Amino acid sequence: MKPRILLVSDMHYTTQETNAELKAKYPEANTSAAAGTILGVTQKDKIDKIISDIKAEHEKEPLTAVLVLGDLSIDDWDLRKLPDIYCKKFKEDCMDKLPCPAYALPGNHDSIPNEMWQEIFGYGREYSVKIGNNVFLMLDTFKNIPATAACGGRYSGIDRDFLASELAKYTENENIFICTHYVGAKYEEPLPEISNLRCIFRGHTHAAGLHDFHGTPLYDIGGYGYNGVNIEGRGYTFNIFFPECAWGYNVLEIEDDEFKVWHKTVEMTYFAENGTFQIKEEIL
Repeated sequence: MKPRILLVSDMHYTTQETNAELKAKYPEANTSAAAGTILGVTQKDKIDKIISDIKAEHEKEPLTAVLVLGDLSIDDWDLRKLPDIYCKKFKEDCMDKLPCPAYALPGNHDSIPNEMWQEIFGYGREYSVKIGNNVFLMLDTFKNIPATAACGGRYSGIDRDFLASELAKYTENENIFICTHYVGAKYEEPLPEISNLRCIFRGHTHAAGLHDFHGTPLYDIGGYGYNGVNIEGRGYTFNIFFPECAWGYNVLEIEDDEFKVWHKTVEMTYFAENGTFQIKEEIL
């Protein structure tokens, strides 16, 4: 059976409680402005929607694996001091309920130490996954932790030593795919020559797209996020809907040395401050 990989990102799982409600019980806690109900969807409903969408994709044609490319949470460890670790809750409440193996890497908001990540997931913050003749290098580009601001861990770029050590484990006959929460061509030197590198996948942008990374295809996979707007006198709100941030995921299908990538925007109704938006399922 040909490998069929679903890639998803930016779920931003966190507390349903308001900041005032949480502080009443945990005075040191400080929630994100994106906590609670966003775009008419509760935190639990969002997780249920992700599970339902992935199961529906699996039922159409079995998935080999799900790769989660960061921002599982808005933990911003240890800035927010939440009573729960939502990276852990996301694994338990979502990843463990999926119909195929699932692997995750951290985003800027998942700024927990490597030892804690290892305890939760059973592997470190960066590693590789081999599926058939295909290698997925799961790179951590937010190693500057813990969080010191609401944007979470600071961008660290690609760890070239780690990349070289992982590549040394595999042969030129295997397909290489790089997965990361974020990498930006304007911040990065070209990668070393990797003749079997097929493409790069990243999350973080909350929107689907295809770009060029020094000659290598780079796919933005979108996710289950939102866009923030800073309103003068009010601060950030995440309850304004932007169509480019409609929820969805990417699917990678591989057959021998050929591969196909497509993005699916899922059917969803968003109840936002700027209106009600009924988005239909669409394949891009």
